[in-house]
Amino acid sequence: MLNDIKHYILLKNIDNIIKAKNYELALNKLNYLIKEGFKLNETFLKRGRLCKKLLMFEDAYSDFTYVITHFSNNIQAYYERAFLNFETSNFSGFISDAEKILEKYPDDIEIKKMKFLSLVYSSKKVTAVEYLIKQLNNDKYKILQILFEETAKCLTKDELAKALALLSVVDEIDKDNPIKLLNEANIYALAGENNKQKELIKKIDSIFPKYFISRFKFTDVYEERNLAEIYFLLDLRIFDRQNLFEYPFLILEGYKNYAEGKIIETKECFEKAITVKPDKPEAYVYLGEIFQIMSGFNNPEFLKNAEENYNKALEIYEREQISTKAEVMKRQLKHLHTSIHV
Repeated sequence: MLNDIKHYILLKNIDNIIKAKNYELALNKLNYLIKEGFKLNETFLKRGRLCKKLLMFEDAYSDFTYVITHFSNNIQAYYERAFLNFETSNFSGFISDAEKILEKYPDDIEIKKMKFLSLVYSSKKVTAVEYLIKQLNNDKYKILQILFEETAKCLTKDELAKALALLSVVDEIDKDNPIKLLNEANIYALAGENNKQKELIKKIDSIFPKYFISRFKFTDVYEERNLAEIYFLLDLRIFDRQNLFEYPFLILEGYKNYAEGKIIETKECFEKAITVKPDKPEAYVYLGEIFQIMSGFNNPEFLKNAEENYNKALEIYEREQISTKAEVMKRQLKHLHTSIHV
């Protein structure tokens, strides 16, 4: 009979044998330990991992299932079988194991993500979208980010069908998304379907201006913005082939720099935006706010720069008869004058 110390030494010895890639000897020793019937939960788990490494998937599945059946508190066996199910495209099996894991570890992000992917790949698109929306608190741009990241991974593995399945989910969240259409075009190009690729490129060119205008909005630079949204909108710059939206893209770049704490870079973006569209008020407002922020860093002279930009924005708002915005600027200037004369 084995004792704990001998069993431990044998398992460590087997680890060294596996490292030396003497897999047949390692399997023989694991079979011996199983025959001895000592600490079967650990030994079956180790043999299952080795079988998986050797692409003996049925044997690995059997070993992990044995541990789950006879030692239900061994959560590691659920993990091992879940990953095996995912890798062998047994997505319903993965979902079942994932639910057991999430009962014990409800915050396991990786398992949640893989569960979502399993729902997509098993053609449960609506359920997948509902699940992801719930997990990410309806954060649309974070959801899109995950979908595009996973699509990219599929493309590196030439898993075109999986990539298309993921992209089909995008339509449920963001119809006519240009990045999704570009990915689809690239997939059809890889598949040799050049006519479909050309159709999609034409569609992107026709829908992009309207798509961008409907999703971009100017906002107060102090307002907390979703950084994932900013990154996503900036990714759309590649579709602006005629440079129609240089001004709003510079504003977005300013938002991004501000959110990342890059004050000087933010200032430079808004200054450049003014040179592109000197008759637009937004960049003057944002540049004024940046100068006002910079004045608090022991640079009170920047308050004059802030005042100049606010006055320029006020002048444009009044000329264009945008009274609500003009009143905001007047209040901002009044507050600024108080700071200047303190």
